Amino acid sequence: MRKTLLHYVLFSFLFALVLAGFVYASNPVDKKEYVTITVAPGDTLWGLAKQYEQEHHMPPNEFIRWVVDVNHLPSPRLAAGEQIVIPVLKSKQGGSVAVNQ
Repeated sequence: MRKTLLHYVLFSFLFALVLAGFVYASNPVDKKEYVTITVAPGDTLWGLAKQYEQEHHMPPNEFIRWVVDVNHLPSPRLAAGEQIVIPVLKSKQGGSVAVNQ
């Protein structure tokens, strides 16, 4: 009886985690709400994280992960001329924090 209850609780917990993952994944970032920039020669994600630090208030590694995920970049390397979305809300540019993905 006790093992059955344990299995039920464990299964319920795992099911809830999977369900939460699907809900989280189905709520993509609306790129239109965020600032789009054109990458200049020599730009790096680390440098952009530092440059826009006052607008996004994220640690650099979190900024980089957000940009790579939202822009579906194959790697954190940037090419001059490409346009990327950064975690700075257009409505809050120069102001508050952008919400994390």
